[in-house]
Amino acid sequence: ARPILFALLAQYPTPKKLSLASLEDLTTMLQPLGLHNIRAIRLIALANAWVTAPPCKERRYRKLHYPIRGCGSNVKPGEVLGLEDEREGWEIAHLPGMGAYALDSFRIFYRDKLRGVESIKGVEPEWKR
Repeated sequence: ARPILFALLAQYPTPKKLSLASLEDLTTMLQPLGLHNIRAIRLIALANAWVTAPPCKERRYRKLHYPIRGCGSNVKPGEVLGLEDEREGWEIAHLPGMGAYALDSFRIFYRDKLRGVESIKGVEPEWKR
C-alpha cells in the first residue's frame, strides 16, 4: 500500500490536482489495493470538498453524535459555526468520509496547530480534553 500512496502523492501532490484527476487514471493506480472504483470516487469527492472549503479555524461543522451521543443535535445539518459560537463543531466534519477515527486523529495531531494554540503555555492539548 505504501508504494501506491507515494505514487499517488507524487502524481497528485495537492488537493486541487487530485480534484482534477481522471477517474480512470486514479482507478488504475488504486487497482492493486482492491475496491479501487469506490476509492477513486471517494478520493476525488474528498479533494473537491477540500478545494471548495478547506479546513480553517473560522468554520466548524456539526458531526452528529461525536464525540459522544447527542453532540451536534443543536446544530442544523450544513450550518457553519463561527469562532464565537460555543456549540460543538469540527473544522473537518464537512469533508466526506470523516468519521470518529478521522476526527480523533485530527484532534490529536493537528487541531491545536490549526487554531494557533499549540505553543501557548498553559493550554491543555485538544486530545486531552
